[in-house]
Amino acid sequence: MPSRRRADVCTALLLAAAMAAACEPVADSGRAASPKTQAAPVVPESAQGAARGALGTDGEALAYGDFWDAGGQQVVAVQRLAGTAQPAAAAGAASPPGNGAVSGSSQCSETFVDVIRVSILVLDGQKWKEAFRADEHLKNRRGYMAGAPTAPVSAWRMGCEKTSDSGFRLQFTPLSPSPGTKPVTVRVAWNPNRKEYDSLDATGKRFLEPQATPGNVPVRVDQ
Repeated sequence: MPSRRRADVCTALLLAAAMAAACEPVADSGRAASPKTQAAPVVPESAQGAARGALGTDGEALAYGDFWDAGGQQVVAVQRLAGTAQPAAAAGAASPPGNGAVSGSSQCSETFVDVIRVSILVLDGQKWKEAFRADEHLKNRRGYMAGAPTAPVSAWRMGCEKTSDSGFRLQFTPLSPSPGTKPVTVRVAWNPNRKEYDSLDATGKRFLEPQATPGNVPVRVDQ
């Protein structure tokens, strides 16, 4: 009998060891996968410094990199709307077909973000130069974006997208449109001929000429 009891004890110990060994890889797998899942894109301090230089201490580099042959290294700097969460993904927000988060650590880490100011900076030699700004209006170095609201906008919902055919694009929708105005979304992309960020027409294939004042009639230009 003692011999049998010893055999039963040994069998129980072996079974427990086998179960522990079977469970251990699952736990290890979960521990190994967790950091990879939670890891956030690392933004270079040079990009963060450029964002703060353009927008002050609240400036944040939301995206950086070489955006689809868009003139070299760039930074999309934003000043978030106070009280919005980080990340500020717009759950349930309306968006055009195909819109989505920009892939890659050097692109936008968020699909939508609520902002009061945006500055797109282009590295020219050793200096960052502003190529596009969104505050109360949308404008580049030549004028105001055609198709944008005439009235000043206090805050925007900015969206990022990157597609294989059109590259890196931004879109801006007023968060609180002026009473009686029709909601509008302005799409902006790099114009390789002008070396600027320009707004696009409704088809998303042709650029619009910037205007001297906000809200002028859009005029198409060659892409």
